[in-house]
Amino acid sequence: MFGFVFWLVAAHLYKPSQVGIASTLVSSMNFITYFCLLGFNSTFIRFLPHAKRRDEQIDTGLILAFIAALIVSTVYVITAPLFAPKLGLLHTNLLFGISYVILCTGATINLLTDSVFIAYRAAVYNFFIDGIIGSSTQLLLPIALVSLGAFGIFAAQGVAATCAMLVSIWCMISKFSYRPHFKVDRTTLKEVLHYSSGNYVASLLNTAPTIIIPIIVLDKLGAAPAGYYYLAFMMANVLYAVSYAVAQSLFAEGSTNEEAMKQLVRRAALFTSALTIPAMVVLLALGPVLLDFFGKAYGAHARSLLYILTAAAPIMGGVGICSIIMRITKRTKALIVANATYLLVTTCSALLLVHKGLLWAGVAWLIGQLATLLVMLPSVIGIKRLVQPTQRA
Repeated sequence: MFGFVFWLVAAHLYKPSQVGIASTLVSSMNFITYFCLLGFNSTFIRFLPHAKRRDEQIDTGLILAFIAALIVSTVYVITAPLFAPKLGLLHTNLLFGISYVILCTGATINLLTDSVFIAYRAAVYNFFIDGIIGSSTQLLLPIALVSLGAFGIFAAQGVAATCAMLVSIWCMISKFSYRPHFKVDRTTLKEVLHYSSGNYVASLLNTAPTIIIPIIVLDKLGAAPAGYYYLAFMMANVLYAVSYAVAQSLFAEGSTNEEAMKQLVRRAALFTSALTIPAMVVLLALGPVLLDFFGKAYGAHARSLLYILTAAAPIMGGVGICSIIMRITKRTKALIVANATYLLVTTCSALLLVHKGLLWAGVAWLIGQLATLLVMLPSVIGIKRLVQPTQRA
């Protein structure tokens, strides 16, 4: 909800071309943050609850994620103009470039601290820190930073995440007795390597198109269409969140009760359908009206795209369920292959089709999701086989 209001404010304060460039910067920051977690988000949730040396584990994750974020965001600032010339503001404006690196680093650490609170069964801190403090900051900044143009929109999100990161670290120290020692623990590194590496690679492959497609749209169609694309995708993403939530519930239940996988999967599929289909009807009916709230140009250019992205929701629901089955049954290699297929097909489709118009960015997304589902199905088609003892960890 806060995200919707943020982009609504931004759409009225900034030009569509500025929103387009800013949305690409935000997408790149989101990808960098996930990339630089290095799998520690999963490791924290898995091992911190029973760890005897919690501080050492947290230190290791925060330090390595911090270093990774500095390096990766710096490389992005240097190389972005090579594959996305319209992002040259990062290269030509030293202050923007340095700020981008700092804000990406802050967002990375903030996302990692979220996993610490989840591991401590204190996710309520995420709600107050990210949902209240971060979102409130985010809503106020677009007005104050309007003179910065497109970078002002990005900075609003980056500063909000960095502020949330600082509050999170303070809460960890004051409420959970975290005492940083700034040391890297080798045991934690081994746990990351053995537990998270495969799923980490699969997650990166799955996340990559969210940054690649906006860059392709920006390069082939221009800054304004990139803004139209991002806002339509943001609206459709509210629908996708339904499938994601059901899939995560299946992950939690299936991990503790593999013998009931067939029943759990059937229930997840029915629940996804029951929630997704009505939500699709609502979005198809109200989506064009909501786009017009952002401005008449958004409604005129992104309406057909929103329809296509909405049509992808049932397929994404199937992909989400298949992905969780593959994670639970340790079919990591198959999951990597499926997500690599998704990345390749989506990217190639976008490169071949987007020049025809914004609608075709949605078609590329739909084709990528369908190809992924077709690759996944052979691995999960026999639920009975999935729960045999040989398939358990």
